[in-house]
Amino acid sequence: MEGVFEMWLRLLSLPVIMFALQAPFSADTAKTMRQRYGPPIAETFLIKPGVAASLSFGASGHVCEIVVSPDETALVKRGTTFKQQELTNLIDELVPATERGKPIGGGAFNATCLPDNDCAGTFSDSEKVSIYLNGGNDRERYATIQWTRHECHPRVTN
Repeated sequence: MEGVFEMWLRLLSLPVIMFALQAPFSADTAKTMRQRYGPPIAETFLIKPGVAASLSFGASGHVCEIVVSPDETALVKRGTTFKQQELTNLIDELVPATERGKPIGGGAFNATCLPDNDCAGTFSDSEKVSIYLNGGNDRERYATIQWTRHECHPRVTN
């Protein structure tokens, strides 16, 4: 009789175990997120007080994009901008000119984007990276550095 009781007890405990395995987990640390989902595809670093660099990675772990902007988690006033030379210095620190490859070209981009009219900027293309500075008149809002690696721009297929 005890064998039947133990068998029923085991069968009834199986749904409890299955439910426990499906229970939510705490996503309050980078470690728990990495354990559950693997390495991040993006990270943000404070590269100097008030300045953040958000990096996105390709499948190999190499950087595909860096966005340099005011650190929105700090007590930075909305609409904070950089002097062009300050932003250029940060870009040179992150991706020295010697690592960009041969210059290909560049230019200006100017469009009206409502409500803040914040779509103007300049760009420069090199063999390995493209750099876009959003802003103008020595009031740059952010910079985007994009690598030209194949893994950084996967082809869209139907």
